[in-house]
Amino acid sequence: MWDAGYPGKASRRQWRGAGAVVWTTPLPALHFRPVPMDFSQFDAVLLDLDGTVYHEDHVLEGAAELVARLQRESRPFACLSNSTNSPRQISQRLGRMGMNVSPEHIYPATEAATTYVLEQYGPRPRVFNLATTGMQELLEGHVEWVERVEQRCDAVVAGCPSNVYATEERQRTALVLLRNGAGLVGICADRVFPSPRGLEFGCGAFCELLGYAANVEPVYCGKPEEKFFLELCRKLGVEPGRCVLIGDNLESDVAGGKRVGMKTVLTLTGVARREDVEKLPEAKRPDVVVGDLREL
Repeated sequence: MWDAGYPGKASRRQWRGAGAVVWTTPLPALHFRPVPMDFSQFDAVLLDLDGTVYHEDHVLEGAAELVARLQRESRPFACLSNSTNSPRQISQRLGRMGMNVSPEHIYPATEAATTYVLEQYGPRPRVFNLATTGMQELLEGHVEWVERVEQRCDAVVAGCPSNVYATEERQRTALVLLRNGAGLVGICADRVFPSPRGLEFGCGAFCELLGYAANVEPVYCGKPEEKFFLELCRKLGVEPGRCVLIGDNLESDVAGGKRVGMKTVLTLTGVARREDVEKLPEAKRPDVVVGDLREL
């Protein structure tokens, strides 16, 4: 495990003695030093999934052991994701990888979107699903489903354009509903996401297209939105400042967690690289950087 607290290569100061500053040649690139990780100082551990715990259909090194440790210690934890699947679906996916994590410990962007829709437009709001079976599962029984352009609609919930409910015909229906006054709720603001086929258009890219066409401003519910983290902390009964967030993305994980006062750990098993950390100002860097979860 490595602490990212040392100055980066832009610094030209070398400290000597009790406060004397000597200007020297530029320091080497960001240094990392070993530090211990004690989870007992936190009320909850928040663990990102894709790029942190797993990649596609295989568990990353150290992830199963870390989750088992949290379970063994009965430590409050939650697995976070901008996935458009439901907690039950994600739990089943983890099970196929050999990890036993109950849906109660999984908090995806779909659940955040469900909470937002029911609080903003409830009770029993009229909703058009332009997202996934996971969204359908979470809202079933709590909303009135809209299927036709002539129906009144409170909100269109959108995922990415490759989702099963986002057919071309349904996209046109959503456009009319939005232009007739429905709100646009995006599951998350991801521009793209990786799949076995390569890069795919994300929820954010799709929602911006819809919003531009309908002249509607999308509301996003997933990481790094503050309401995502604050609602999760409310569910866990903890303060954000008493949580540590472990993730692989400097934007959706580290920046989102730091914005609400969480301690953050960056793992280099996903999208971020060590050089990406070096380019950040010190205030925006993660508190700890690890090569993978085995170091925790």
